[in-house]
Amino acid sequence: MDILFYEKEDKQEVYYLVSGSLKFYKVDRFDNEIFLYKQEGNSLIYNVSKLCSEYTISCYSNAEFLEDSEVIIFDSQRFQELIATHPMFMKMILKESFMMIQKLQCIISRDIVYDGTAKVAHMLANDLHNFNKLKKHEIAYMLHIQPETLSRILKKLIRSDIIEIDKNNVVILDLEALKEIYE
Repeated sequence: MDILFYEKEDKQEVYYLVSGSLKFYKVDRFDNEIFLYKQEGNSLIYNVSKLCSEYTISCYSNAEFLEDSEVIIFDSQRFQELIATHPMFMKMILKESFMMIQKLQCIISRDIVYDGTAKVAHMLANDLHNFNKLKKHEIAYMLHIQPETLSRILKKLIRSDIIEIDKNNVVILDLEALKEIYE
């Protein structure tokens, strides 16, 4: 797959993902890829520290296309000028930023607070479409669990009558019970 950018690159652009999808990930010191999140089309992609020049925090990630995608590229400086002169545009940027903060909070919960069962339950309750669309090893990768662990958790949820699997698609039978696992 093609890379949009690497985390160490000093990009001066802001991207708008028109269509397709991107995978954001970091690489640890042992060259293991650590999945962070997936971004679908119709999304603004930017490094907040590049939009707020008085701050120097830069902990961005790598971004890799998962499929053929269409991206619009904006110069960061001109983008900042546009934000400064159009309050409605600034409001849209703030909305995107708040959505990103929510995503990052979910990443913290998923990777630090949740155990394997809670990770699976959360994804089933909040992203069933992608869960059913992806292969099991891709889901395990995204949730930072082993494929065998994913299979055991799904079997446990089936035995508890919380979900069922119909033609390789998960069907939620008891959404409240599923939510209780991670709330």
